[in-house]
Parts: sequence; structure tokens; C-alpha cells
Amino acid sequence: MKLRVLVFLAACGTAPVARPVAPTPAPVAKPARVVPLPDGPRKPKLAIDWAATHVTGDEEALALWHQIAPTGADWDEKLPEIPTDKPVARALAIALLRGGNFRCPAVVTTHNCRRHAFDLEPPRPTDGLDAPCLRRLLALWSIDQLEPADRPAVRAELLDIVQVPPPESQLISAVFQTLNEGDHDEQMVFYEAAWRAGQRDLVNATIGNLDEPHLLEAVTRLHIDGALEILSAEAHRATYLAAVTDEQLGAKVRIQAMTELAAAEQKPSFDVTSALINAASSADCAVAASAARTLEQRGDRRFVPARPKLHTDKALMRGLCVLASYEGLQRADETSLLASYIPARGLERISVTYDPLAEIDTDGDGDPHTQHETTLVPRAEAVVPEVEDLARAMAHCTGTTCSSDDREYRFSFRAGELFRLEIADRPPCLDKPEIPAP
Repeated sequence: MKLRVLVFLAACGTAPVARPVAPTPAPVAKPARVVPLPDGPRKPKLAIDWAATHVTGDEEALALWHQIAPTGADWDEKLPEIPTDKPVARALAIALLRGGNFRCPAVVTTHNCRRHAFDLEPPRPTDGLDAPCLRRLLALWSIDQLEPADRPAVRAELLDIVQVPPPESQLISAVFQTLNEGDHDEQMVFYEAAWRAGQRDLVNATIGNLDEPHLLEAVTRLHIDGALEILSAEAHRATYLAAVTDEQLGAKVRIQAMTELAAAEQKPSFDVTSALINAASSADCAVAASAARTLEQRGDRRFVPARPKLHTDKALMRGLCVLASYEGLQRADETSLLASYIPARGLERISVTYDPLAEIDTDGDGDPHTQHETTLVPRAEAVVPEVEDLARAMAHCTGTTCSSDDREYRFSFRAGELFRLEIADRPPCLDKPEIPAP
């Protein structure tokens, strides 16, 4: 071991003295924390002799449910104790499903100043068998216990379940899994009921297991978007042509239909052109804009957005709605079509930005958080602002004011021209739970 040596020169001439420095002691390891193991298996929640328990009907099954007595605090501990390999579990499941009452209230929250229902209320610890939010959880367990032979006994109840609207989704998905994959007529009955209840995402995600005739029916009679996405424009041309002008189909699949039909042609055909012309007047601005753009690319510029001849606010707002979607389809080097709406003096554009941290009212509007800036945009330089956001906002208009999650757009017209456009940032809203939706 080496010793550090400090040498001192003594003033009196004595020999220097070497002083060893003690090494730093190694840290002492702390003993590991010992977590005691449980003494034995968890004590069962249910004092029921399952081997001696037999259920012959709904009345006895309901009596057994009351003996099990699940609550919001312990249902997830009691259900695993029910032997699922015995007939008693199926009897319990059938009796519970026949009792219904599975519609749990939704939790309504505010997000960006808009109300949404994304989730369902959890059961309260004191909830019992009569509480819907607990019953829906018991129903999920019950559906999982059903055998194919049990399904006819609860078909009506399962059909009622798929008519529960969003945000419920788990129950509907569980019922779909009980459907016989080979019975497409029965599947259509359940898909139609769920679709009409607003369960569009679930139906679109599940409908692909239908055969071709049922998919065609799903598109043409039920107007189910997902069915069209499975079919092809080449093999189902007539269905695609009808979809282009079907106002009950979603904009996305209608635009997909016109795009695929046009791409499959060597030269414009009469039936596709006719469908596009009809779609150019669609109530959906995105569909109308896509049809007009496709027609323009085929050499027909009659439907390119322009300021309408009728100068009412309603007609002008409709024209701008289509224009906002159309301009999103243009290339960067193409000229904006907004100029046809702008007077000779230009467009007065007012931008209102919002700063939550600002403390000084610099523009004198009485609000220190907002800052106004006014610009006169020459007609030749005018473009549709915030194209994607404005296109979304145009779907949420009251009069001449439209709003997205982020901004509010206020249009002002004079003599059929757009002379002022105010774009204001929307103040942030606090997300908070509210009263459960009925």
C-alpha cells in the first residue's frame, strides 16, 4: 500500500518527517429490505359449496346472484371464484343478461371548449346488483360464459345491448364475438342495430367478415362506410358510382370512390363524369371540392369554386366552405381563388392572438391577454388562411362565424364581397369532469 508523503522543510534545519495519510474506508453495504411473504392463500370471498350448488332456472340463478352479492368494491374478487367449467356459471350469465339495465352514464368532459363523452362512470364501491355501472361489468363476464347453445335464450337481450350508444364499446364488441361467423343474415341484423345506434367505428372494424352480397347490401341499404372500403372500384363499379353521390355515406369514402373511379379510366366516361357533376353540388364541402378538383383535372373547369352570383351571406359562406377544402387540394404553385371574393381595395384581415401570460393591455381592448393586429391584404395577394383548420371550422358555423378547436373565424360581407376576416385564437379551456350524461 502506497502512503502519501508530505514533506516539510524545517526552519531549524531538522530532517523532514513523512506523515502517512489513512485510506478512505470502503462504504458499508446496507442490508436488503426483506418483504414478508403472505402466510398462505387468500381467503375466499364466497362461502359457497360450488360442488353442491345446482341451478335450474332464472329464479334460482338470481337468488344465487344475491348470495354472491357483488359490489363495486369486490366484484372483481368474487367473480373469479365462480367455477366457469360448471353449468352454474352459464345459468348465472343467462339470468343476469335477461335482467338488462346495463346503460351506465357517460362522463362528460370539456376539451378545447367542447363537450365530449369519452368514458363511462366506474361503479361506486357501494353499488350493488341494481346499479347499471356494476351490471355492465357483470354482463361482460356473463357474455364470456355463453356457449353457442345458450345464445338463442338471450338473443333479444344481446340485440338490445348492441343498441347502446357510444361511449360504450366493450359490451358491443363482446356481443359481436358471440355471432356465428357463417350466419351473415344474423350478423347483418346486429350490425344494422349497432350502426343506427352510432357504433360506427365498431361496425366498420368488424364488417369485413361478411360475404360479397351482404357487403353490397351494407353499402347500398345501410350506408356503412367500412363495407365500401372492402369492395373494389373495378369489381363493383355500380356500387362505387352510387357511393359518390350517396349523402348518407361519409365524406372520406365518397372521395375515395371518386378518386378510384377516375384513376381506373383511360379517358373520361359519361357515368363517372355524371356522378362527379352531381357530387360537385354535395352538401358536404369536402366532397364538393374533391369532385370539382377531379373534374378540373379531367378538363372541365365549370365547377372550380368562384364567388356565387347570389350574394346572400348563406350563399357566400357556402362558396367559401367549398373553397377552403378546394384550396387544400391545390399545389403550392397554384394561384389562390380567394381573390374573386375580395373588393378592389383589398381584404381587411384582423388577427387576434391570445397570450395567457401577458399582463399589459397593449392594444387597449380591455384584455391584457389578447393582441389585435390589422392588415390590409391586396386582392392579388389574398389566400385562404389556415387552410386545413378553416376547412374544419366551416363545418361548425353559426351565421358568418365558424370555429375550430383552436380558432374562431368571423366573416364580414359588403355588396357580395368579403371585405373583412377576423381570425381569433380561442382561449384555452380547462378540461374537467362534469355531470354524467343521462
